[in-house]
Amino acid sequence: MFDNLSIWDEVLPLGRRIVWTRGERIRDPGDPAHSVFLIRSGLIKVSAVSQEGVQRTLWLQGAGSVLGEAALLSGKPYRHEISALERVEAHEFPASVIMRDLFEKHPALSRQLLVNIAAKSYIGSSQVEDAVFLNGPQRVARLLYGLDRLHRSASLPVSHREIAEMLGLHRVTVSNAIGLLRRAGLLDETTHGIRVADSAGLVAYAQGPSPGP
Repeated sequence: MFDNLSIWDEVLPLGRRIVWTRGERIRDPGDPAHSVFLIRSGLIKVSAVSQEGVQRTLWLQGAGSVLGEAALLSGKPYRHEISALERVEAHEFPASVIMRDLFEKHPALSRQLLVNIAAKSYIGSSQVEDAVFLNGPQRVARLLYGLDRLHRSASLPVSHREIAEMLGLHRVTVSNAIGLLRRAGLLDETTHGIRVADSAGLVAYAQGPSPGP
């Protein structure tokens, strides 16, 4: 998620506005890449799916992020399953516009595409580090802290099952972790979802050594 949407204003007329509804499948593995999408609002999920059908969320993308740039620039099809977690408004720019206009006439946007790719690479390496160095509750705490900053709502409409899928953990492990974080006063859980009760405490828990399992 990036707070620099205004740098795209000048080139919006070169693309077309698209709206994806909540739950809509945006791209599947193997789909060709003919364009790049700027996410204007909403949240999308990018997931890897194994041959056995096991799904793992790689990252979530919000406003200011770009979708499809890696596939388009590499000349390869999409590798991942991409879906809308909520109503998403985007702008689609065809390959000809990216190559002819953005790269040649708008260097700031070219840099932004590189930043977007670098952010995904950083997320991937961070996931490896988290899996190696953090325990289950710490990984859950870090994810919920990030979702709370991104979603900015009273509660996070995310289930234990969805958290388990995002982190590649067992659902029971996630439920135990949420229970531990709730007893520590860091989370509240209601029928509407999970609410972060102590944001500073949650990030401190995720970053530091934990006495929990």
